[in-house]
Amino acid sequence: MTTASLKEQKNAQLSFQQILQGLGGIAIIIACYLTFFLKPVRDRWGLTKNAAQRFFIGDYLVREPKTKFVHAIEINAPAEYVWPWIAQIGQDRGGFYSYELLENMFGMKIFNADTILPEFQNPELGDSIPFSPNEAYPIVICEKGKAMAIEHCLNLDDQSVYDPEVTTPKNYLHLTWLWYVEPLSKNHSRFISRNRVTYSDSLKNELLFGALAEPIVFAMDRKTCFGIKKRAELLYQDSNGN
Repeated sequence: MTTASLKEQKNAQLSFQQILQGLGGIAIIIACYLTFFLKPVRDRWGLTKNAAQRFFIGDYLVREPKTKFVHAIEINAPAEYVWPWIAQIGQDRGGFYSYELLENMFGMKIFNADTILPEFQNPELGDSIPFSPNEAYPIVICEKGKAMAIEHCLNLDDQSVYDPEVTTPKNYLHLTWLWYVEPLSKNHSRFISRNRVTYSDSLKNELLFGALAEPIVFAMDRKTCFGIKKRAELLYQDSNGN
């Protein structure tokens, strides 16, 4: 199924399941706001404290993040059945396998694919991953079958992109997002989503990119983890005739 036909199918009508899942996502977000003291645990959801503290590929890009998380989920399928879903991540591509209802309330126009899209299976360094019709961030790490990461460096005063190796604006946002799959055994693997963010010191930035953003990002990313797990396991089962 092409991305065009996928959009036509999903644009037709919001399904009851999408609405129900969206409401579930809102409930998780509210629960996170009410349990702010559990943020350290949410920041390493799916991993032990020791496992979450290890060095991950791309960590050097944002050396001293003001906020970060690493979320993980074990998958009953080999890593090669997980990678295709990572490779096609993005708006107008495979989607983010999260809450479409919530994403599209903000005009992101994201539709999750339930099939492998061949046209997006070969991402390369320098390609862009769209997050919305107006936002796309460059791929800065791409190891086929293993890891893909984007980086975003934004001057918050004029909304221009900057090069952190050359200059740092007075008011800035710098983030990386890594999607990674590691083999655990012959038939098992782990999907990892790792986000590192730094920004200029201000109360506004602390609220926007810290306290206010964390519950939303946690709920959406947790759903992504489950979305990739479900798709990878179904793909593996189908390939074995189950």
